[in-house]
Amino acid sequence: MTHRSRISFCLSLCLLAALAFGQAPTNDGIDANQNRTPAGKLENSVLTVQLELRAGTWHAEAEDGPPLYVQAFGEVGHPAQIPGPLLRMPEGTIAHVTLTNKLKMKATVYGLNTRPGDAKAGIELEPGASRELTFAAGAPGTYFYWARTVTKNEKEPPYLADAQLNGAFIVDPPGAVSADRVFVIDAMFVPADAVHKTFEVVTINGKSYPYTEPLEYMQGESIRWRVINPSASEHPMHLHGAFYQVLSLGDFEAETVYAPPDRQWVVTENIPEAHTMMMEWKPPHAGRWLFHCHFAQHISSEERVPRLVTASMSSDSAEGGQQGHDHHDTMTGMNDMAGLVLVINVKSASGSDAMQTANPAVHKIDLVIEPTAASGKMPTFSCSVREGKKIVASQEKAMGPPIVVRRGEPTEVTVLNHLSEPTTIHWHGLELDSYYDGVIGGGTKNQVTPPIAPGGSFTARFTPNRAGTFIYHTHAANTDQLAGGIYGALIVLEPGEQFDPEHDRVLVLGTRDADFNAKRLTLNGAEQPSPLVFKHGEKYRLRLINMGADLAGDVELGSKDHAATWRAIAKDGAMLPPRLVTTSDAKLHFASGEVYDFEFQPNTPGEMALQVENEVGHAKVVAKVVVE
Repeated sequence: MTHRSRISFCLSLCLLAALAFGQAPTNDGIDANQNRTPAGKLENSVLTVQLELRAGTWHAEAEDGPPLYVQAFGEVGHPAQIPGPLLRMPEGTIAHVTLTNKLKMKATVYGLNTRPGDAKAGIELEPGASRELTFAAGAPGTYFYWARTVTKNEKEPPYLADAQLNGAFIVDPPGAVSADRVFVIDAMFVPADAVHKTFEVVTINGKSYPYTEPLEYMQGESIRWRVINPSASEHPMHLHGAFYQVLSLGDFEAETVYAPPDRQWVVTENIPEAHTMMMEWKPPHAGRWLFHCHFAQHISSEERVPRLVTASMSSDSAEGGQQGHDHHDTMTGMNDMAGLVLVINVKSASGSDAMQTANPAVHKIDLVIEPTAASGKMPTFSCSVREGKKIVASQEKAMGPPIVVRRGEPTEVTVLNHLSEPTTIHWHGLELDSYYDGVIGGGTKNQVTPPIAPGGSFTARFTPNRAGTFIYHTHAANTDQLAGGIYGALIVLEPGEQFDPEHDRVLVLGTRDADFNAKRLTLNGAEQPSPLVFKHGEKYRLRLINMGADLAGDVELGSKDHAATWRAIAKDGAMLPPRLVTTSDAKLHFASGEVYDFEFQPNTPGEMALQVENEVGHAKVVAKVVVE
């Protein structure tokens, strides 16, 4: 191929990429919006802002990285932004918005109205049309505005070229306002064409990790975030090393704010599509931490945006290969991830990075990870727990057995890697030193968390500060490890309490497919679980853990015609506030990385089923429940 024909071919590829989004290529750049500066002019309790819907070129990664041709909101006289310009105003403000459609297609805009409002009330704009809107801000809260141009199904949020047409809409209460940050999560599917397969682009404030904004805080600092999810996917958002309080939950038109006694403490909160959350937390330890979606695909290195032009010159083009990417090294090597990830650097309040050291009085445990025979297309792995001369493995040997420790007990777990590739173990929900958290590149300036090499080992040290149900699981970049069963329950008991496996039942959900459309669901490592036997009239604790790589599952316990009942008692290892300690039908929707504890007392002998169904594709795993 000559130099001139190569240039022509590259231009043709750019044109194909643009046409995949239903618009002509454009040189108009679109900026990532960190949501720090409100748009418009606020004067005498009136916010005046001029918004436009435009098409342009957006770089979800580096500014010289792969371009995407999308639609976005922009303020007149400024570049378009993803997410759109921040609309922020105090309660009592009158908003005067001029809205112009610069696109070559009709748009319907939602959310430019008084809160709470009508979710179905959209404003239709033909190409080139303008509208002037005047409305009161309404109730304080975390909301968003958005538009639809491509998606025809009114029940679905935008997920194609119009997936980025949204922006934060914040109404502050009167008076002094606590400092906060606003983070908008977006997800877009790029249609397949002759050059590439379909691929997904997921971003926070207009960037995909490792190009998301690195955050810095002080140990013990009070941190408040507003997390907005206008995307077409739910996102279980997990914080490493600390619990956070959920201050409010809502959608783009309304919000529920919780009084202090009603606030829930979590480490993972599943934010449904088109919903919002306000959260608050204090980092107890210095170091490098993560806040990320717990779906494996949304943090996989495969989320990198392909370089269509570069890839077209190689055999990787049709596979969305990453040839030509700069592997941006952010926060000391935490670059084995991509997508919906924020890295948080917490500085020590005392100026030192003290860590737990070896103590002869600790509870010492070995966790041995080794391969087993391949199962179908996916490999499986065995985790066994060794304490002195006692070795325990799960019955199916396709996931890890529970690790049982006690609150306030210094603990050392030595992970021995017998695999042929590196791994690492994350102690999900524990508040521990960053070095031991299990994220490669984590730790402090003095010690950086390494991968556990094949044949190598790593000793994690921690002292649990609360009793509850937690998880240990691989945090390796290879999603086959998670789908293969490198995970298990971590149970923290109160001092002096004994674990009673007869009445304390651990139920761990998983998948043998590392994608959202997983067909092979597992319960405690088995695709065909053994019967679960209970005695009527006796009380049981059910510890439900979702470790499916990309599983958003619907759990139902009961017969076909009659659901059983259970009583919710804890989430993510934290006791529930009184408003949530309720008895209800035994049904639950929960996503990867979430943990629930229920009290279950069957009162009638007979048989029922425990069923888990994947929301995407509707695959199921069913266990027979026998009540004697």
